[in-house]
This record gives sequence, structure tokens and C-alpha cells, in this order.
Amino acid sequence: MTQTLAEILILVPSVLTTGYLIWIADVLQSIMNDMDEPTFGRFMHLLYKRGISSAYAIVSSTITMIAMIPYFIFYGFNHWWFIAGLFAFILSSVAGKLLNLPVYKRILALDNGAITALAEERWKLQTANWVRSLICLASIVLMVVQFI
Repeated sequence: MTQTLAEILILVPSVLTTGYLIWIADVLQSIMNDMDEPTFGRFMHLLYKRGISSAYAIVSSTITMIAMIPYFIFYGFNHWWFIAGLFAFILSSVAGKLLNLPVYKRILALDNGAITALAEERWKLQTANWVRSLICLASIVLMVVQFI
């Protein structure tokens, strides 16, 4: 397998993950912003429950992480743009753990009647979703630059 083919095979699930994250930050977040706070609180319980077990989300993001290991073993670190994209992809995952997960946990701990707190957490979630999706998008741009 050539290095270019390996990079394309890693790029595909990375693009799918990025599209998924941008859809969440844009479309799904807009829907959540249109909900009143109690409805948002109930919705987040369902979203979290279904989201953590989503085969698509788990597989598309995990494939890239796992594929990095043999990529580095076989091809090293000589394609700097692609490597930078991979590290940005890791950074987007870390951003999700540091920014999104604490917000989810706070929302899940709140009572649906905590209107002000839910509104504040919804704004924080929106910010976290956009930060993560934009870092992931930057990772794709960096990876694609390698092919130019």
C-alpha cells in the first residue's frame, strides 16, 4: 500500500467525523436553541443516551485514531501537512473531552426547571460544539494540503 493510499483511507473517516460534528454544531444546535429550556433539558438526556452508543460516531472517529498507529510505524513523520492534520484531529477529540463532556454532565445533573442554568449551559454547549467542529475542519484542511 502506498503512503498516499493510506492517507486517503485515513482521510475518509476523518471527513465523515468532521461532517458529523459540523452538522451537530450547525443544524442540531440551531434546533436546540429553538427549544425552551425544559424541553432542551429533556432532549439532552435523550441525545446523550443515544449519542454515546452511536455506532457511526464511535466507528468514524475511532478508525482515524487507530489508523494513525500503523501509519506512523510504516511511513513515519515525513508528510508534515498530513501529520499536522492528524494532530489537529487529536486536538479536536481532546477539545470534545475537555469542553463538551463537562457541559453534558452539568446539563444532565440539572433539573428541567433550572431555566437560567439550562440557558447558560446551552450557550456553553454551542460554543464547545463550534470549537470542536472548527478544529476538526482545520485538521481536514491540513491533511488535504498534503495532496496539493
